[in-house]
Amino acid sequence: MFKKTKRHQEWSPTKQLRSDPEQVKRLTDILKFRSEHDQAVAKTGWDSYQRDLHNTQMLKGLFKKLDPSVMKPLGDIKGEIQLSFKYDANNEMLLIKVIKCRDLANRDIRGKMSNFYVRMELLPDPMNQGEKKTQISHGTNSPRFDEIFGYHVAEFAMGEAKIVFQVCEHSLGGSDDVRGEVIIPLSSFSFYDEPIHTAWYMLNMETDLSISGDLDISIAFQRPQTLLVTVHGANNLAPRDMNQSADPFVKVAVPGVDQIFQTQVLKGTLNPIWSETFEFQLHEEEFEDKYVVFHVIDKDNNSSNDSLGQCIVELKTFDPDHGLSGSFELSDLRNSDRLRTKVYQNRVAQEFRESLVAHSVARAPHSIFKKHQGGKIVTVTCRKAGASGKIRIVDGIPMY
Repeated sequence: MFKKTKRHQEWSPTKQLRSDPEQVKRLTDILKFRSEHDQAVAKTGWDSYQRDLHNTQMLKGLFKKLDPSVMKPLGDIKGEIQLSFKYDANNEMLLIKVIKCRDLANRDIRGKMSNFYVRMELLPDPMNQGEKKTQISHGTNSPRFDEIFGYHVAEFAMGEAKIVFQVCEHSLGGSDDVRGEVIIPLSSFSFYDEPIHTAWYMLNMETDLSISGDLDISIAFQRPQTLLVTVHGANNLAPRDMNQSADPFVKVAVPGVDQIFQTQVLKGTLNPIWSETFEFQLHEEEFEDKYVVFHVIDKDNNSSNDSLGQCIVELKTFDPDHGLSGSFELSDLRNSDRLRTKVYQNRVAQEFRESLVAHSVARAPHSIFKKHQGGKIVTVTCRKAGASGKIRIVDGIPMY
């Protein structure tokens, strides 16, 4: 929800502008755009509906200029699942109760309620106990199941075992769709301290558990501000197609640093050797909340590229005097909790601020961004992202 707060009269926008030339240039561009927009409105005489429609189109264009990723589809994964776990140590039996789900997404664009069920699988499964399913719950996006299932899991295997839960939408005329997934490592439970664990779990996109292999890298630091990242090679990559081979390359990035590098594409190998070094401009003081992301990709000229896995190297514990060298396991990190770190929250906050600038330029919604005298602050907050952004508006002009 937007929140309005009146500014105190002591604050001087003129003084701030004089000390910030970049702010002056940005505001000049915004005012020029606003003037052209107002002239167009005056000439065409749009009614309220047409003006709102035009503002929406302008906002899309502004968002795309500010950050193209804003326009990318986020998918239709949403909702949560409530699960309960209990371990019978005497019989080495893990008991799982699938209680219910809430706020699931369905594929019917008309908003019609769907038919959902939950399926689960133990990994690894040395006893071949197989997949288990709940009954189908009809006509609701918040189904209740209250069904109990069991898996034989030896106590010594609890540290490595995990349960994959998938919420599926049943289809009479075609294949069922996965509407969300959650992977629960059994090592996260302490059944001796707490015999029963019950909790809500947020659903994520499907995780590719077939990804395998390791990436060999090294990192060094050259003062005052050069981070040297070397991608040496990879071992035992998992092929994505029937050719049992790949054309791999690696993308390297440090979130928050405006640089993305890419190795050469090597043809027909699952054990590539690159030995390429990239330089990131990064101060040592920034290591606290920075990390390096490596993404191994299979180049496909006939269709979209395939992911061969990612790995993350934290700079928080990186020693700039001794560097780092090692082999890191590849996995599917699309649902990694790392995305909810402080860096991610800062990135979301920046997107909020840029979005607020776009809204203020187009004056949409008009009730908040209409012409006015004096100063006010508009704030937008997202609890799930753990971030917020705000913009100061003085006499109708957006200012940070």
